Amino acid sequence: MVKKIVIGVFCMISLLLLCGCTETDSGDQALDEVDSGDENIVSDDAEYIGTFYAAKTDDSLKFTLIFNDAENKLVTATGTAKLNIYDDYDNKIFEKEYVVDPSKAGTNSKYTLIVSLDDIEKGMTESGYAEVVFTSKTGNVINKITNSIQIPYYTEEEILNIAEQEFLENAVESGDSYELDDIKITALRSGFYTIPGEKSKKIFRVDLKIENKYGQPKDFTPSEVMVYSGTKEYPFTSGGSLNNVSKIPALGSVEGYWLFEDIPDNIEEPRVYFKNGRDSNGEWRLFDLNLE
Repeated sequence: MVKKIVIGVFCMISLLLLCGCTETDSGDQALDEVDSGDENIVSDDAEYIGTFYAAKTDDSLKFTLIFNDAENKLVTATGTAKLNIYDDYDNKIFEKEYVVDPSKAGTNSKYTLIVSLDDIEKGMTESGYAEVVFTSKTGNVINKITNSIQIPYYTEEEILNIAEQEFLENAVESGDSYELDDIKITALRSGFYTIPGEKSKKIFRVDLKIENKYGQPKDFTPSEVMVYSGTKEYPFTSGGSLNNVSKIPALGSVEGYWLFEDIPDNIEEPRVYFKNGRDSNGEWRLFDLNLE
């Protein structure tokens, strides 16, 4: 969100970019000289940041920063400013420290910092916020936050792909299988899966492959599904792609997963257990598979 500053100036001034040292790197920033003829500008320690906002261009975020003293006079501050940018889930997507030098301030002590969008990591939300933390040469620390800034962000599909890739990289492979009445079920892998969101949630996921070796479709109607370890049982409630599977095609197979809540990170020797229909004698078909 871009606020209007009623100061009647259009000069753009840059902060000096600090990459762990005191050397300057102006990049694509326009530098202006101090307008020393303005009686409202003083060179002294800043008491607070009066103005801090961001404007988005096609390829950058442009931040405007103005300091004030205790009497609300504009200040050409001296010190360093750390700029942090976050998405609305508080994930930090940019951080850099800059030199604040009076010789690089413009009319009415306005500093302008241009951050290339290519230098900002993608966020999990379309908008975010930024915080600037200024430390004066005498050690005084002040900060200000600006909200609702437009940031680069992941699409929903990209977020799901990231979660899937993270699961596959950390999952434990199994391969344990059991075949009964032309149905073969194999435990492929298991592990903790992160559901992205404002408060990311880690839940236990079990991937299965169900194969039908019969010439007609077979029902897939699992019941009493649970993960267990020793004497501890963790019943399945809902969640996962296998919820959408009710039949296995003739001589075909289906892969999918179940999600289980409240399973501890230190679970040992987990197994998955469930019933899947009845055989010709009316007995339950029982499947009990090792997940490690």
